[in-house]
Amino acid sequence: MQYQVNTGRHRCAGLTLLELVTTLAISGIMLSLAVPAMSALSGNNARVSATNTLVRHLQLARSEAVTRGRVTILCPSPGGRSCSDSTSWEQGYILVLDSNNNRSADSGDTLVRVFQGLDERIAISSTAGRKRILFNPLGMSPGYNLTLSFCDRQQVVEPRAVILSNTGRPRLSETRPDGSPIQCS
Repeated sequence: MQYQVNTGRHRCAGLTLLELVTTLAISGIMLSLAVPAMSALSGNNARVSATNTLVRHLQLARSEAVTRGRVTILCPSPGGRSCSDSTSWEQGYILVLDSNNNRSADSGDTLVRVFQGLDERIAISSTAGRKRILFNPLGMSPGYNLTLSFCDRQQVVEPRAVILSNTGRPRLSETRPDGSPIQCS
């Protein structure tokens, strides 16, 4: 068995300036493509999360009205104590059991749930005339259909709407009930 001994000089191979610049250029291009996609992904996740949370609270309000045999009220409430006179829902909302049956949330009513807004990126607004949502003991929401619009403040993702029918059933939509586009202010 013979062993071959290499007596020649080895040159250490390194990274040339051209290779480094090429690698950095490719990395920069890849990063410039990834950042907008990440922003859209983040906005979409925020919108979906806000939509699912509000729909879950609509279903809870309806369920509580049927279970307890009383009117429940879901309304915007930035402080978590009383209903505000606003159509803006992103700062939080409350679920109230209307104990005295006067169809408004006041001090004698039972506070069932308080939700404080999580993501400031999504603006949630309701139809101009509907500042609160009532569910009667049959699970219906009297009045006309309510549209809750979910808009990305950065305008990266398309807006969506939750439309609540008089029967109390929420549905997700890409347009307003009449088919027109969702308006974000």
